[in-house]
Amino acid sequence: MFKRISIEETLNLLKQPTNIVDIRAPNAFASGHMPKARNVNNQNAAEYIASADKKLPLVVVCYHGHSSQPAAQYFAAQGFKEVYSMDGGFEMWKLTQEVESSSS
Repeated sequence: MFKRISIEETLNLLKQPTNIVDIRAPNAFASGHMPKARNVNNQNAAEYIASADKKLPLVVVCYHGHSSQPAAQYFAAQGFKEVYSMDGGFEMWKLTQEVESSSS
């Protein structure tokens, strides 16, 4: 089972050790991603699952928060204990970070 969380909830979660999986295409990931995120796709998912600490919270990120939901369900089924799908995806996260940096 996974939970959907907001950008704000994600930022609070990231104050502790947390895994971040970005399931966007490698070229989109290369052009920008959340700090400490790992780009995971069909080619490297098994390797990631075998090596990741499944006790840590896992946040799944996609473009807009839709594709991350079935992916989060998949990771939960693979034994990750605390799985989240980030609402709004990377695009919303990027906008939130731009607003924060322009207001500081």
